[in-house]
Amino acid sequence: MTPNELAAWKKDFIERAAALTPETVNHFVSLYAEDCKFSDPFHSLTGRKAIGQAYRSMFLNLHRPCFTDLVIAEVPQPTAASGLSSESGTELSLATRWVFRFSVSPAKPIRAIPGTSWLQVDGSNGQIKKHEDHWDSSLFFESFGGLSWAVRYLRQRVAAASHVTNMT
Repeated sequence: MTPNELAAWKKDFIERAAALTPETVNHFVSLYAEDCKFSDPFHSLTGRKAIGQAYRSMFLNLHRPCFTDLVIAEVPQPTAASGLSSESGTELSLATRWVFRFSVSPAKPIRAIPGTSWLQVDGSNGQIKKHEDHWDSSLFFESFGGLSWAVRYLRQRVAAASHVTNMT
């Protein structure tokens, strides 16, 4: 993929993600390879169809979900001398930063969860081969009234336990 093609691909990905609706899921997931691997805190999926179903379930279970503030950066590939480069040499590694906004019902406030996606893209055809999402799922659980107090309590306990004192 030339630098111009990569710039166009990134722009297209951002536009499709930002415009994601139940009606545009198929258009968005056409960016994925048929056998793409996808993971996030709740899923470990293989295949374009399963990934599309996960995006569709987001619209069934949440009110007004959307991705905003999307930014994509290319992650430099290791050199061939390190022995870590991809076999084909055409694989691109991209990091995407985003904010997922939603509410659990029309009467509830909009929540915002920041996250990052790591994408492996086949540079010869522009299809995503692997998609790993990283975000704090406790922020999601806090959105649900019955769980919010428990999540806050656990977060406070972990924070208190993680304070390190000078042991010298």
